[in-house]
Amino acid sequence: MEQQEVFIVHYNTQELTEAAIRSLLKHTPGCCVTVFDNSDMRPFVAPDGLPVSIIDNTRGQVVDWQQWLSRFPRKGHTNNAWASAKHCYSVELCLDRFPNGFLLLDSDVLVKQDVSSLFDKTQAVVAEVGPCSHPKRGGLIRFMPMLCYMNTPMLRDAGVHFFNPEKMWALTDRQPHCWYDTGAWLLEAAREARLPYRNIAMGDYVEHFGHGSWKNKHDPKAWLQLHRQLWE
Repeated sequence: MEQQEVFIVHYNTQELTEAAIRSLLKHTPGCCVTVFDNSDMRPFVAPDGLPVSIIDNTRGQVVDWQQWLSRFPRKGHTNNAWASAKHCYSVELCLDRFPNGFLLLDSDVLVKQDVSSLFDKTQAVVAEVGPCSHPKRGGLIRFMPMLCYMNTPMLRDAGVHFFNPEKMWALTDRQPHCWYDTGAWLLEAAREARLPYRNIAMGDYVEHFGHGSWKNKHDPKAWLQLHRQLWE
């Protein structure tokens, strides 16, 4: 059986990233997990016995974000704009690192059931299609990136990318109704290329803490305790 690759972008919340991995391996044993560590305060430390590979970008070893963002006319005026661009480009880089495809798992979710069925090579993407939450984006819909299988060969053959600076929120001078966020350009590009994709109900597969990993403002301990049966 082919190795099932799972990719997680980590920012600063060790507890959430670790619990996400534990819940994944509890419900879908044998996955190969890679963490792309973009943290600037709390680098991810893989606990003993947890089979995780780490791509260390804590000091810009892979991407110097300050220099990278300086290439664009606007660097972003909020933390979210900054994080969205970093997140999108991190995923774009890993489309090359995982040539056979991978499951993108957010670091602030807990897996509720076996996700093996999402590794569907007949589809370019398997994810939930849902609305962007930001009120200024005029009902924009996207592939929800919290749980998203990407078929790298199909996407690359069609010239589809996860990151597009011409569409990225706050990297251009576009008006607010044109702003994009993670997963929005991927959906548009897949549709333009007429690629097949499968729409799932994400809530059937994961519990979502909600932006806790990159904001690092909300203590996840109570939420993790409430859902401890999913990851312990």
